[in-house]
Amino acid sequence: MSSQAPPAIPVAAARVRPREFDATEVIDRVVELFWDKGYEATSVADIVKATGLNKSSLYNAFGSKEALFERAIGSYVDTRVAMITSVLTDGSGGLDDIDRFFQLMETEVDSEFGCRGCLAVNTSTELGYRDAAAKAVSTRYRTHLRAAFNAVFVRAAARGEIASGVGATYAEILLGWLLGMAVVVRGGADRPEIGGQFRAARSLIESWRIS
Repeated sequence: MSSQAPPAIPVAAARVRPREFDATEVIDRVVELFWDKGYEATSVADIVKATGLNKSSLYNAFGSKEALFERAIGSYVDTRVAMITSVLTDGSGGLDDIDRFFQLMETEVDSEFGCRGCLAVNTSTELGYRDAAAKAVSTRYRTHLRAAFNAVFVRAAARGEIASGVGATYAEILLGWLLGMAVVVRGGADRPEIGGQFRAARSLIESWRIS
């Protein structure tokens, strides 16, 4: 038997190559998972299955389930705010822009995944009263919604569509309605009930029109 030691394996070759993945794609998949099941009902095993990553890769990349959830809900809110801004804040009309927004919301609720409600609202009701990060992101979402509605009512008042000085009140009414509607949808309301809620809201908005 030879007494010579076997040749050393180069350090670079001995290293385990880390698995490469698209962090944005992982976040998108996790958004869908948390949106469907909620935070507490989602296990690490669920996340592993949904993303195709092992636990060590997940923890190395995102730190913890909580940190991953914060990234996911933040991404969701950013996406929603961009949509809301494009329709309401950046619109050129008044009450017609709000009507278009409600049409989009109703179409979304009526879609295959509409029964999940709104992830930001779901998070607020599940965790907001006892988790500072969840409360902060829910507050951020409401702040953007409120500002978007206010922007539309400023335009509506300037166009003579509504009375002056009432826009902020109308914005709060619509904000409360929209958040409540998300809870109703998540709670399993059927299509006729949801449709009735949307018709009532749009009728109320139209009643504010003075010209």
